[in-house]
Amino acid sequence: MRIGRTIQTAAFVGLALVTGVLASMLDTARLRPYDVGIVPTASTLRWLSLGHPTLAANLLWLRAVQYIGEPRSRERGWDKLFPLVDTLTDLDPRHGYAYQVAGTLLSAFDHPSESNTILEKGARALPDRYILPLLRSFNAFYNDDDWEAAGRFAAIASRAKDAPPHTRHYALAFYVKGQRADAAVDFLEQSLSEARDPETRKAVEGQLLQARLERDAARLEAAVKSWRERYVVGPLFLQQLVSEGLVAAVPPDPNGGELYLDGEGRVRSTVNPYRFALPGKTLQATRKPASGVTPP
Repeated sequence: MRIGRTIQTAAFVGLALVTGVLASMLDTARLRPYDVGIVPTASTLRWLSLGHPTLAANLLWLRAVQYIGEPRSRERGWDKLFPLVDTLTDLDPRHGYAYQVAGTLLSAFDHPSESNTILEKGARALPDRYILPLLRSFNAFYNDDDWEAAGRFAAIASRAKDAPPHTRHYALAFYVKGQRADAAVDFLEQSLSEARDPETRKAVEGQLLQARLERDAARLEAAVKSWRERYVVGPLFLQQLVSEGLVAAVPPDPNGGELYLDGEGRVRSTVNPYRFALPGKTLQATRKPASGVTPP
């Protein structure tokens, strides 16, 4: 009994000493209260924690919370947030909220590369936490104007457990805006094959119709552009593109109607003329989109 109590006491004292050492290594006492000093490496903290890396991770998270909450953070800057969270997630890879908070703040305060790194790290460690690849998707289109990457990360988010249906719509919209409607079609066909309930299948089928329309319309609009480079105006009818040899045929409308060219030079369906707005444009649909598709 005495030996057991002695071991417990020694363990308690050891943890207390480790806690003190870890806190002192952050070197905050000599700095202004809203900043931190050098962040120890994960390997150093693992060695010092005597087999309790979560303890070290929790200490770093406390420092990160203080660092984030400092009212003078704009004056100080955000240079230490990434090393803090990167190290603590090396020690505790399943700290999902740390990835989420750091990724959001680093993006907001002009550290997009570090934001991308921490969000991608979190998405690998926690594949069922859909918000991490979804935030990475936001960074791709908002910071980098990379719509194809935005679609790719939104597709990853949509496959996570408990991901809401709108994540699948984001993947469709981003792929289309990145001129990768073909990737959207492939993604939605795969999603349809994996759908298990009637409501999900119906929603995916509507989105798949829209993706096929966007894919076929993009090819026709490229031909219209070539036509106008030759003749400045026109064509009046899509069939003229075939006569000119710019396309082999006008594809059937995926919605069951007919495709036509509107006054703005965009191809639309007589059944559902909704189209995704082009990046940087504010084109509006003349009718509501088909079931399962909502404006981006």
